[in-house]
Amino acid sequence: MPTFVHPLWGYALEYPEDWVWREEGEVTAFAPHEEALSLTYQGDRMGHFVVRPELNPYLRPIEPLWTHYITRIGIMRGAKKVGASPLEVGNLKGYEAELLLPTKENKRLWVGLLAGGGVVLHLMVTHRKDEKDYFQPLVSRMVQSIRFVERTEGVSLDDWHIPVPPGYTPAPPGEVVEGDLSGQKWKAYTGDAPIAALQVFFLRELPHAGWHIDAYYPYPNRDREVRFASFLISQEGQEGVVALLPRGEKPVRGDVAVHMK
Repeated sequence: MPTFVHPLWGYALEYPEDWVWREEGEVTAFAPHEEALSLTYQGDRMGHFVVRPELNPYLRPIEPLWTHYITRIGIMRGAKKVGASPLEVGNLKGYEAELLLPTKENKRLWVGLLAGGGVVLHLMVTHRKDEKDYFQPLVSRMVQSIRFVERTEGVSLDDWHIPVPPGYTPAPPGEVVEGDLSGQKWKAYTGDAPIAALQVFFLRELPHAGWHIDAYYPYPNRDREVRFASFLISQEGQEGVVALLPRGEKPVRGDVAVHMK
């Protein structure tokens, strides 16, 4: 089975060789064919498997997150909870439940939640009842294959040895950072990734690039005065700051600014 690895969030899973996947915002959906990725498709093998990651930097208890998730899905789909049970995949822990959809829909709906460190993965599987024998074994293998990678292969480093997020390109620092930057050492990068995913990327990749993270201030922060995410880093006497500056509405995107002292 091929392996999918999200380059920013860092989660990986195996999926059937003849399946396809597509990203929409922070959601990645897997299905037997392209048509099945559409919510309006009603033909053969119409099911799909969806993963949505969420940043949990303060390691909040996952029970309220789980309750909120199944309640929201239940309201959206007009479903009732059949039963919930603990879910463990490797060192990831969470919950799973099958939701009972209205009889006229002829569909099964399974939801799960897995937490690993500061990331929570929201999972959802839906398919026609009469195709359970096809979907269930495949999706069960996909769920059991979920893990987080230690690093993302192929990440490039700039000449300051700072990891550059995939899809990000250099930009004039003055277009990203406000204020007078003259006489200071700055770099900036712009792209279109959610600021939550960028935080997970730098938490994972900075240490692999040889940097020690001396402090991490997440975004959003409990302190309302902290309006961006930042990492205070050091390496062999060199000190710097990687700042992730929020841009736009939900999902909030981020620009990257690097300052060396």
